[in-house]
Amino acid sequence: MRILTILSGIMMLLTGVFCFMNPGQTFLAFAFVVGLVMVINGVIHTLAYINGRGLHNKGDNNGWILTDALITLLLGILVLCNQLVADSAIPMVFGMWVLVSGILRIEAASRINKDKKRLNFRLTMLTGILTTLIGLFGFINPLVVWLTTTLLLGMFMFMQGINIIELGINMPHEKKAYVKIYKRNREAVKITPAHETPEKVAERLQEKEEVQTAEQI
Repeated sequence: MRILTILSGIMMLLTGVFCFMNPGQTFLAFAFVVGLVMVINGVIHTLAYINGRGLHNKGDNNGWILTDALITLLLGILVLCNQLVADSAIPMVFGMWVLVSGILRIEAASRINKDKKRLNFRLTMLTGILTTLIGLFGFINPLVVWLTTTLLLGMFMFMQGINIIELGINMPHEKKAYVKIYKRNREAVKITPAHETPEKVAERLQEKEEVQTAEQI
């Protein structure tokens, strides 16, 4: 799931770049692409939570991943269903999405072990603060009048793409378990008359056959 998560982050980042390259377009021109990318990200994050952290790493701070995934998935579905058609609503709706995502990342960073995962803590906290600030930026109307809706959307998507890539890089994952087979050490056994009874001989022969059978398997 790490690879899929990183790829989904790259997709969102490229969507942001695409918005930057077409600042004069309306939101409706990008609605399908944006909605599709968000749905894909929401599904991948949900699967990552279930398959990776949710089942095998319950002690890790993973609740924010599921929350962010469900919000992204729901907003993506709304976009695909043409429920967001007014350009004036985009800064508020997407700003709230990015703001919540940033707050969740800051909360997640506060639970990371600073001694064992210092770099992970710093990156998560930094991206969380930047994401929160960009989310708030969408609510400050006097400062965004010089920005088109598409450019503002590009900022949101670009920042979220960075967040997802950082998440994928630091996402805990299971390592393959390699089973090592060791041959049993056989030591010489001194045979005494007590071992030469018919029962003991038959028992030793049976054990020898079982060992040979096990080695053939």
